[in-house]
Amino acid sequence: MPAKKLEEALQLLLKATVQDSAKLNSQRRRFRPTEIEGLVVDQTITKVGHDFYDAFFALWEAPADAGDFTVTIREKPARGINILVSVEVNDNELLELPLQSKAEVIEETAAYAVGVAIEYVTNSRNVSQQLETGDQTGSGIF
Repeated sequence: MPAKKLEEALQLLLKATVQDSAKLNSQRRRFRPTEIEGLVVDQTITKVGHDFYDAFFALWEAPADAGDFTVTIREKPARGINILVSVEVNDNELLELPLQSKAEVIEETAAYAVGVAIEYVTNSRNVSQQLETGDQTGSGIF
């Protein structure tokens, strides 16, 4: 086979391979605004707050296809020996609960907070999917 024909054949093969891989990559990838999804942030101060975060994180499992969200556990001072723990998802405060230093109370409160956060993330995802469908477009006439 002449060198020129061999070179043309290799260029065609290379071009086809590059196009196929670009096509596959564009089908596999979705645009994501951030590289980190499903972040759980600890902004607690005391040992009780850290224990709550540890219990929350141990129970936390993000819903499938939840998308981009951030769960923040904050701690606020309260009267007496109690503290206030708040759970936020994407800067929306979901809960603000008083917390005692008893391990059983911390674990029960963390389990409740995980349930509320998962429900919020799931509902948020469902609403955003419904809004993205074409059924929500109107005529503009009131």
